[in-house]
Amino acid sequence: MNRVLCSCFLVLLISCRPEKDADAPAVDQTLGQTVDSVSNTRIDGTATASSPPLDIKQQIPELLEAHLNRTHAAWKFPTLTEFDVQRVPQEEQGPYFIEADFNGDTRLDYAIQVVERDSAYVYVFLRDKENGFQEYLLEQDQLYDIDAQKRSIRYLTLAEKAHQYHDYGTRKTISIPHDGVSVGAENYTATYVWDNGKFKKYETGD
Repeated sequence: MNRVLCSCFLVLLISCRPEKDADAPAVDQTLGQTVDSVSNTRIDGTATASSPPLDIKQQIPELLEAHLNRTHAAWKFPTLTEFDVQRVPQEEQGPYFIEADFNGDTRLDYAIQVVERDSAYVYVFLRDKENGFQEYLLEQDQLYDIDAQKRSIRYLTLAEKAHQYHDYGTRKTISIPHDGVSVGAENYTATYVWDNGKFKKYETGD
């Protein structure tokens, strides 16, 4: 008799359980995949697509960029071949831009290669006391059709004053008094050094 009563009681309990509400909103399973809008990385650590990083070799001081925008409005960085880019080790300055004290006045100066219209130019900008610039044109060269693009075949490196260089023009070994600007190309390197109020050119490579 007791078993019959227990069975009836269980049947009543089951029949009284509330049914699942068909109209209740479903739980969004994607809520746990919140995206960090600043870093474009999900909080769960999954990376999402982002824009490619800027080339650190093309990052120049704001002071120089503002001057170029004001005085060379159409300037842009040249397109180099991968081979020429790789000539300059990642930890060294170049191939587009270098900075050093080129004239020995303890102020930081800049050398940069830019494209204007259909030519490549290598400029040095010497800083003055008021943070203005004296501009010197070292080289101008045409652009070349390489791999379906107009490219410069020049690249810049820093010529350090602590080193000695062989000048193929005079066939002598020289020591330079200040850091200089070396402009390289295929089978060619010219180094420009400040001397008596102007940049003197040495043929330091072939």
